Amino acid sequence: MPKRLLIVDDEPHNLEILRIFLKSLHYDIHEAECGADALKLIDEKDPDLILLDVMMPDISGFELAKLLHERPGFDTPIIFLSAKAQKEDVLRGLQLGAFDYLTKPFDLDLLEKKVSIALAHQRKVTALRQENVQLAGKAFVDTLTGLYNRAYLETVMDMIRQGAKTFQVVMMIDIDHFKYINDKHGHLVGDEVLKKVAQILLSRIDLQTDLAFRYGGDEFLVFLQDAAKRMEVAESIIQDVSSLTAESKFEGTTHVTVSVGMTCSLEEDTSIEQIISRSDTALYGAKNLGRNRLFVC
Repeated sequence: MPKRLLIVDDEPHNLEILRIFLKSLHYDIHEAECGADALKLIDEKDPDLILLDVMMPDISGFELAKLLHERPGFDTPIIFLSAKAQKEDVLRGLQLGAFDYLTKPFDLDLLEKKVSIALAHQRKVTALRQENVQLAGKAFVDTLTGLYNRAYLETVMDMIRQGAKTFQVVMMIDIDHFKYINDKHGHLVGDEVLKKVAQILLSRIDLQTDLAFRYGGDEFLVFLQDAAKRMEVAESIIQDVSSLTAESKFEGTTHVTVSVGMTCSLEEDTSIEQIISRSDTALYGAKNLGRNRLFVC
């Protein structure tokens, strides 16, 4: 897909020269003759690069650049193209965050090179930003199960305290006799069981609204937004896990089950810590009643 370039200049002759030249380099060209039109096109077209004249009838290029850089998250590179060649003008343009400043009349070969460099720089910035997002995401994910980890749980709990997130149901889930599975079949088999249980959790919750965490060891924590589906979700998790078996070449097979503790009466004055503690109490209720079941508290 060709890169989108926005040319902002109130001189039709300049626009025509730049349009013909840059189109010959296979860029997707958009044009504006004033700052107001430029702002509209920036919102509509999201250009990869802006070539910006300084002297314009409504607002100057300097003022437009200042407005753009005040926008949260704005990082489109700007190259000023201006007849204002004084040192203080060039410095002002660069101080306003421009990637480069070329004076008119400009050399087209030099312009081609400057545009190419600016776009290459932007690609690197975008790639680094995506990599940082991925790394940040990994910091919140349990590497074995692919579920969210305790670090992200703390973040979510902060959001809940601030009212930024709400959930109607909390479930604490524990693999029954997991130590026995590890002791009999080894930790590699135990790890496979953890992965499979995690996959079941992800398959049964709504990934758009609900959250699943590896709480610690063989315990999992699930937050649900839709209380109406709580029984269906819990029972399907118990049923799906009960079809799993842990097995190794030398030690035969072991049936896998989980116990589930659920809290669904979430009073407004109850803290998230109290809610999680209540779901943990419910989990022990399920264990005491024989495991492989749901207990609601």
